[in-house]
Amino acid sequence: MRGPDRVVVLYSHPLLGEGLGQMLAAEPGLVVTTVSLGTLDGLDEALAGEPDVVVFEEGGPIGILDVLRRSGATVIVDVDITSSTAWTLQRHELRSAPDEVLGAVREALAVRARSAIGGETGPGRPVCAAAVCATQRRARGGAGVVTGS
Repeated sequence: MRGPDRVVVLYSHPLLGEGLGQMLAAEPGLVVTTVSLGTLDGLDEALAGEPDVVVFEEGGPIGILDVLRRSGATVIVDVDITSSTAWTLQRHELRSAPDEVLGAVREALAVRARSAIGGETGPGRPVCAAAVCATQRRARGGAGVVTGS
């Protein structure tokens, strides 16, 4: 049996980071660690445990490439306090053989095409944060996080 899913929230703005951390920690089956990018204390330790998902706030002292280099997380959710969208990035293992790179590109395009046809969200598609919050409130019967517009 698989244990709880590990989520690491890396943030620059405490209101955003701690708020996301509290919201995610309330979900059953998630173990959440929050790390301030202002000090970077605990960053390597949090990422060393191979988290399942990293939520990363843009605009801090490290970039998303630094996170990719330090973490083996399969999924990275890239958020920005100045925008109402988030990007979901999935790590694809690429090798140097041209046919393997071509295969990875084709696979990514197939996922994109399926997402566009079905109207679902997926890797690399923008997700409106307000729509996510509204969906969560409906799932909780109207209770949940109150957000501004």
